[in-house]
Amino acid sequence: MIVGYFENGEISKAKEVFDYMDLVGVEKDTISWNSMASGYVDNGSCDKALEIFRDSQLEEGIEADSYTLGSALAACADLAALKQGKEIHSYAIRRGLSSNPFVCGSLVELYSKCRDVVRARMVFDQVIEHDTATWNALVSGYSRSNQMEKVHELLLKMELDGVEPNIYTWNGIIAGNAENRNNELALQNFYQLQISNLKPDIYTIGIVISVCSSLSTIKRGKQVHAHSIRCGYDTEVIHIGSSLVDMYSKCGNIGQAWLAFKRISRPNLVSWNSMLAAFAMHGPGKEGIALFCKMQEEGVGPDGVTFLSVLSSCVHEGLVDLGLEYFNLMPYYNIEPTVKHYTCMVDLLCRACRLNEAYELVKKMEVDADIVTWSVLLSGCVMHRNVQLGEIAAKKVIDLDPHSTGNYVMLANLYASVGRWDDLARTRQAIKNQEMNKIPGCSWIEDREQVHVFVASDRSHKQAEKSMQLSII
Repeated sequence: MIVGYFENGEISKAKEVFDYMDLVGVEKDTISWNSMASGYVDNGSCDKALEIFRDSQLEEGIEADSYTLGSALAACADLAALKQGKEIHSYAIRRGLSSNPFVCGSLVELYSKCRDVVRARMVFDQVIEHDTATWNALVSGYSRSNQMEKVHELLLKMELDGVEPNIYTWNGIIAGNAENRNNELALQNFYQLQISNLKPDIYTIGIVISVCSSLSTIKRGKQVHAHSIRCGYDTEVIHIGSSLVDMYSKCGNIGQAWLAFKRISRPNLVSWNSMLAAFAMHGPGKEGIALFCKMQEEGVGPDGVTFLSVLSSCVHEGLVDLGLEYFNLMPYYNIEPTVKHYTCMVDLLCRACRLNEAYELVKKMEVDADIVTWSVLLSGCVMHRNVQLGEIAAKKVIDLDPHSTGNYVMLANLYASVGRWDDLARTRQAIKNQEMNKIPGCSWIEDREQVHVFVASDRSHKQAEKSMQLSII
């Protein structure tokens, strides 16, 4: 029953059955504890899996077998809990299970995910016969550590050992390149996968869509989307749907992002956050607020990312009182505001010309205000010509980053807005004395699956004229 409930994602019911065993006097054997630990890992509750492992050892005195240790190590790997993983490794050595193939594979995966590839290789080399999963764990570890030469070396050794790379091998390579921002290389890996006889799984598609999102390349993103449909994966799959929402949003297509979100049958917190971030990024604040209300109705608990998007939507719509209401709601969900949440509120108050309230909020912050917070306050002072408060904000900004031209330019604009020409001249002279140059803005455009970057007023790019014509279209 426990296994069945976990397979259906009904974690609480599995726990109820497990606890009920004590009430009716049924002894919990190793199989029961292992079922709970592996069930928690499979459902992403790795912290709970480690609790089960500790309880079985400390309270019940159950002797761990290879499956117990494998689940505990898998939990440590997913949590990047290297210290706890090493402790379990030591326990496995004492129990004489460190050479067990299942335990060894889990250890290689642990050290690989924690980027300790030296230790992962040591464990790997101790194994006499390697299965595909162990090979894949080490390949993934080297890929995550950006050691692609080692990856190619392992692939050759796999071939010599008669082990065929499978989809998990490719997923490890693609994910590693994506994590190291080798985005073009990750796409090349995906194209290599396409011409092989292997079919990408939903994890592959999710990674590659995220890569397209990072590159802001909507054409290739659409191609991957189409390929996922040909593979039989619909956007209602959470992993793919959430990635599509993020990709279309970052590429500026809010309509497609919304369509992708609506096709997700049972959106989770990540899905909701992706869509809320899309609305916050592109400005339809009322839609974002309405979606947040819908999310609450569905019983999905928000996190800090959720509130950041909702507060940004309030900024776009100028909804000060509602923004304050949401900000004050965060402790109800046991969420501590970060500097980004405070900065959003400062921006909201500044746009409404409530500068003194914004300044008081900055002074009461439970975290240190960063340069962005003070810059937002300074910008508000420039907008509403508040020199007294603006000079305070400008001093903070310049102290935090004395070499940024933009900080002095904002202060100069503040003086110019109220006709304080002597102070304006003094500020401009400070810029000259420090020999600061304004960093030019840049833009990019995608043409024939290549992203071209252009700096403002720069015509040195060989395709500058063509790209300007495309941008007009």
